[in-house]
Formats: sequence, C-alpha cells, structure tokens
Amino acid sequence: MKILRIEELVFGAEDAAAGVKYFEDWGLENLGANGTGADFGMPSGQVIRVRAAGDASLPSTLEKGSTLREEFWGVDNEASLDEIERELSRDREVRRGNDGSLHTRDPHGFALGFRVAQPKTPPADPVPSRLNKPFDTKLRAKPKRIGHVVNWITKAKEREGAEFYVDRLGFRVSDRAPDFGDFLRAAGSLDHHNLGMFNFRDFAGYGHIAFEVASFDEVMVGGQFMKKAGWKPQNKPGRHIVGSNTYWNFVSPCGGSTEYFSDMDMMDDEWQPRVWEKFPGAHIWSTD
Repeated sequence: MKILRIEELVFGAEDAAAGVKYFEDWGLENLGANGTGADFGMPSGQVIRVRAAGDASLPSTLEKGSTLREEFWGVDNEASLDEIERELSRDREVRRGNDGSLHTRDPHGFALGFRVAQPKTPPADPVPSRLNKPFDTKLRAKPKRIGHVVNWITKAKEREGAEFYVDRLGFRVSDRAPDFGDFLRAAGSLDHHNLGMFNFRDFAGYGHIAFEVASFDEVMVGGQFMKKAGWKPQNKPGRHIVGSNTYWNFVSPCGGSTEYFSDMDMMDDEWQPRVWEKFPGAHIWSTD
C-alpha cells in the first residue's frame, strides 16, 4: 500500500460564488462551473472542488458553515486501493463510489476518499538568471500543487487518530509535539508533511490547505495580490521552524485558510522523527 499525495479536496461554501472568486484570485485554473460552484486544477493534476454548503451530494460535516467536506488521497495503483478497502473495512464502513473511489471516515470523523492518483509533472522551475532580465513586476503566484492539509483534532482522539494514519495507512511521523500535534507524510511523498493533526485547540475541524509556489517572491506577490483583492490575511509571512517552509495564510470563504508555501524540508525513511518535549514555536522569522 502506498499513498502518494492529496488528490482532491471538496469544499462546501455558504457563499459558493465567493469561494470560486477566492480560488481564481489565489491563482488556480478554473476548469469550469459545476452547479453552484466550480472545479479548479493545478499543473500537478490535483483538483479543488467548490460546492454550495447545502449541496445534498456532499458528506456531512463536523462543523457548521463553510468548511472542507471531503479529502481524497491518491494511491499508486488499484492493488493499493483494494488493500485500503480490506484494511479499513475491518472496523468502519467503506463505500465504493461509481467511479471506483473509496469513501469512509477517520477516527476524528473527517470524511476521507481514496482513488488511484493521476499525477502530472509540473514544468521545472527555470534556473534564475538576472543577466539583462529585470525582475518581472507583473509576477503572479501560480500554485504548482497542493502540499498538505491541516486538521484540528481533540486530545481525546489524538493517539487513536495517529495510529489510524501511521499503522493502517502507512503515513510516517516527521515531527511530533505532545502540546501541539503530529506532522505526518504519506509513504510515497518526500514532503516534510502532507497531513497535520493539531491538538492544541482541542476540537475537531478543518484548519488549512497549503499550495506550493516556486519561490518566496511568489509567496509575497501572491499575498499582496490577495490583500489588494480584499481578502484577509490570517498571519504575517515568515518561515516556519517545523518544516522550514516560507508561508503566508489567508482566510478563505470556503472555511479555514489557504497557505502559499515554498522551500519545505524533504524527508525519506532515513529521517529519524523528532519528538519535541515542547513545540518550538511557529516561525524562525516573521515580518511581524
């Protein structure tokens, strides 16, 4: 069994039109309207779907209002999909969709989907050369892919949830802090984390999704564009301690926030997980 990445995220928004506008401003490609919402694509082949919160086809949610309704994970092949179905069917309902995808819930109650990944290879970032090339003053952030999703969890379910993802779905722990939560990476990924499970608010709900851009310049110009378009920053740009990536988050009308990030740590199975006695803090530096 090998889970590779986040494949698709489905949102239910109370104001679906605002959700569509938000992701257009964020720099995603609008693939076309779908009912009251729209679908968005990235060079990686990953997809964001925005739907009206009242859409009856969406899974029920732990939260009221706008939020993430289902997160799909991409696996390497059909055999892995079958293995996940056998494993999770031992103690929870697992449903097959008409397209062959799996649908279930994790111990926290989050709706999960699994399907065979359809990856595309984003174009390589050009080697920067400034010889006779003034900086592009019209640069826009163009997210290449979804890197990770973060969910809030309750402390009571923390260990059960970690064992579900690590022991049963093959995720690896990159960093862990008892007073904060877990940073987990999928078996087929080198990202420091693809899934954050954070306990310090002690409730179950959606936190944020993170989109990789080519550079810190794109983090900054993307954020400046969002501010000028009227969207509210959640924080100041900076560089995290855990994961080391640069970041800037904005409050989304689809719930939670979205993050531009660049330059994240990469880990393989030789990495020894760090267990922090106390979480070391949010950032190495910040513009605040």
